[in-house]
Amino acid sequence: MNEAEVAAVVGRRIAHARVAAGMTLRALAARLGIDHSTLAGYEAGRRPLRVTQLISIARALGMAPAALLIDPPEAASVVNQLDGNLERVLQVSYILATLALPGPEPQP
Repeated sequence: MNEAEVAAVVGRRIAHARVAAGMTLRALAARLGIDHSTLAGYEAGRRPLRVTQLISIARALGMAPAALLIDPPEAASVVNQLDGNLERVLQVSYILATLALPGPEPQP
């Protein structure tokens, strides 16, 4: 995927997250302290988006910045649920570690 394609995908995810949060373009832009046309450019993939801007947008939407970068949407949902919750992170880490353990030897 080239830079323009990544910008378009991330922009669509931002727009989707904004709508899911019940926010208008102007409301989110105001919360971020930027012009709504700048945010519209990010959502359309026409403006380059720095990591600091991605973090600010994600936080304003109440989500983990990584959730805007990963596929599938189910994985993004898991990242959002883990964000800032150390106990849940440790639980998932334990589950994943046990899944990686070898199973019992098959009986002949």
